[in-house]
Amino acid sequence: MDTTFPGGLSELEFVEAYWFSALRKPQMAADAALRALVFSDTGDRAVLTGLIGQELAEACRRLTSIYGALSDRRYSIARSLLKPLPGLDEWKVFIHHAATFTPEQMLRELSLDSTALRWAIELRGQSDMSGLNDLVEAAASGSSMLLVPGMMQKHIATECWFAGVRPNGEPIAASFGFEEQDAANLADLAADFCAIARGFLGTYLETRRTAGWRGEP
Repeated sequence: MDTTFPGGLSELEFVEAYWFSALRKPQMAADAALRALVFSDTGDRAVLTGLIGQELAEACRRLTSIYGALSDRRYSIARSLLKPLPGLDEWKVFIHHAATFTPEQMLRELSLDSTALRWAIELRGQSDMSGLNDLVEAAASGSSMLLVPGMMQKHIATECWFAGVRPNGEPIAASFGFEEQDAANLADLAADFCAIARGFLGTYLETRRTAGWRGEP
């Protein structure tokens, strides 16, 4: 059965559009929120930091999606990218591979050539990605929300939460401070993950453009 891609795009057009926009959106949105945060009051700063955290969660999940699509070539990349974004289980598998594979092993896993080595090296250099588990799980829960506890008591609030609920009813909360440097660190991490995802997918696209393509199952 033929797969229908959004907007009537062809398979290759869809992957190119995904590379150009879907993988850039978290970084661009996080940067926009960070620029607005600089001139905001405390309450708005907390909300904007939460928005940056939300974009970081999307960047994590889209990078995981790219990893899954490139490492499992039983399906076309485009068909894999049409699936719902990965959740915590897929993220854990991905970060385990990122922490244990050498950059060269990562390229073999993704079936990419050496032009993607810089992105594999950058991924290998990321530290403690497991610290983002709660953020990814909350985003994937289907009930994610931004909360700033204590804000109505004015000076009590010191952090914002990106929260959700597990299927068994247990709450999830990824918390972070909302000083400018806290927000900048989150935005930088989102930018790193977006760049790595675009680097991997861009290498795949370049291979297709230069070598020709006869189709995937």
